[in-house]
Amino acid sequence: MLADLVKIIAADSGLDEDEVMHKIAEKQRELAGLISEEGAAYIVAKELGLSLLRKQERLHIQHIIPGMKNVDIVGKVMRIFPAREFKTEKASGKVMNIILADGSGSVRMSLWNDEIDKVEGLDEGDVVHVKGHAREDNTGSAELRLGRFGIIQKSAERITEIAERRVERSTLADLKDGHYREVRACLVQVFESTLFFELCPQCGSRMREGACAEHGELEPDFDIVVSGIIDDGTDSIRAVLFREHAEKVIGINKHEARQLFDRKRNVRPVIDKIPLGKDFLFEGKVRRNKLFDRLEFVASAVKDVSVKDEIRLLLAA
Repeated sequence: MLADLVKIIAADSGLDEDEVMHKIAEKQRELAGLISEEGAAYIVAKELGLSLLRKQERLHIQHIIPGMKNVDIVGKVMRIFPAREFKTEKASGKVMNIILADGSGSVRMSLWNDEIDKVEGLDEGDVVHVKGHAREDNTGSAELRLGRFGIIQKSAERITEIAERRVERSTLADLKDGHYREVRACLVQVFESTLFFELCPQCGSRMREGACAEHGELEPDFDIVVSGIIDDGTDSIRAVLFREHAEKVIGINKHEARQLFDRKRNVRPVIDKIPLGKDFLFEGKVRRNKLFDRLEFVASAVKDVSVKDEIRLLLAA
């Protein structure tokens, strides 16, 4: 998809494709590697006075890119996760995730607070028409949001073929930038960095200095992140685990972790609950951290190792 964006920018700007790629790389460096190449391409296009969205067009799910403002898709509801409630001293709310798919791929959609009412009566297997925008999730993939003017409604269209996502098992030594893989590995080191980060209680976006880019200054909600080194005997790599995946390896929820931190005023008691050396199955995406020029693994699922499943995998090999 990046190659397509580069071709469009080059054709509309009069630059050659190498010059466009150079501008995209420069923009990523300027933003300290905190944005994907596709996201940087949209910023470069905007700075050049170009629009990559010439008209509102129906998209296949696989073509959704983080940063898209006008996403129009039809997808089948593959899974509806229960709504999760959160509460702070001055705010409360809830969030629900659903998985949508078509013949090209699948995408997660996050619904916040009153948006959840829009999917009341929706069942797994229903086909829906969605208009919204896309943000980048913690793995660098696209995540759909409705926003203020988005819609989600049942559609009479039929989707008969669904792209099945089979996650390939890999060793750490074989991982490459952009891979989405499952690895069996253990945490051998956890960094004593900031465990908690602030979220907007209305839209779930990361807050900076107590303010949301869309909703301004609010009493923030919070979530949890664990970063460290995982090792499988073939190699090691920095891994980042957000939210429920961090809770999984710590063994307590974020509220219990925050209470423990507040009592001790130190992250060490929380980190000490993580069983170093225990094998987990980590599923996620490999990306290159531009700031440190190294690969890292961003988990999108963490599971305990099932001995029976591992035996079946060995027998099938």
